[in-house]
Amino acid sequence: MSWASFAEACARVRELCVEHLGEHVGTQFAALAKPGFGLRPVQPGRTAAGLGRWGGPALLNPGTPWPEHDGVPLSLFAVLDVDALGSWLGDERPPDGLLNIFFFDPDIRRGYVLEGAPLLDLDDPRCCRIIPADPARAIERAAPAPASFHAPEPFSAVPVVTLPSMQGVSYDPVLDTVDYGGETEDSLHYRSMPGWPASDRLGDPWLEFCEREQGLYKYEDVSFSPDQAFGWPILENSFPQLKKPYRHLITIGHHDLGDGGYVHFVLPLKAFRDGDYEQAVALVEGF
Repeated sequence: MSWASFAEACARVRELCVEHLGEHVGTQFAALAKPGFGLRPVQPGRTAAGLGRWGGPALLNPGTPWPEHDGVPLSLFAVLDVDALGSWLGDERPPDGLLNIFFFDPDIRRGYVLEGAPLLDLDDPRCCRIIPADPARAIERAAPAPASFHAPEPFSAVPVVTLPSMQGVSYDPVLDTVDYGGETEDSLHYRSMPGWPASDRLGDPWLEFCEREQGLYKYEDVSFSPDQAFGWPILENSFPQLKKPYRHLITIGHHDLGDGGYVHFVLPLKAFRDGDYEQAVALVEGF
């Protein structure tokens, strides 16, 4: 489905939230909705999202050094062309027009030597880097060895509305901030984790809504696709980094990037608004 406006999408989301959670809680959940984009391979009838793509060379301003971690060059996972996404993001739009998304993924076939290499800690923020560029000045830079290189594949960006993740015990911590109106449950787990009842009641209907009306998290012959820009990420695990206000930049899990699984790239709220990408962290699911 193609939404005419974010307001129209939010109205439908509010109906769903109130239906499953009641007026008091459902209205609060609907207010958490954020605009995002489902990222899909470009096929007939779809338009590429500007310069946006998975893999390929980086698009960097002249003189920008290639990012490294412990002397090993990072791999380019995606380029995100924010300027090409239009007005759908509203106030959720970051200040830079072109963003290069890097992650630590060296390739043995390109000369990476495992023996003597530092132990890989994917929680180390140095494993990822977000580097902005000016679309009018950016030039292509090929990934130096032993960084992995993936053939470029343009993607299209479909406007969607998102809610915080509600996947069982891995729900987004922001759900614990909702006023549940003194509602209690017999389960001790429900009392200690207030977001659980909402997850139970709305989690499955919300995923069904996303697949049915937005094509989010599922397309073509792919049973689950997390590829998404902005909005709320869908979480399979719990991450302590999300206990403070944050913004989601992009989730990448497309094709053969990395060793499987997928990666969320997020920033603290203020850093996102200021374009301070040095504070970006990567949250890894199933690598």
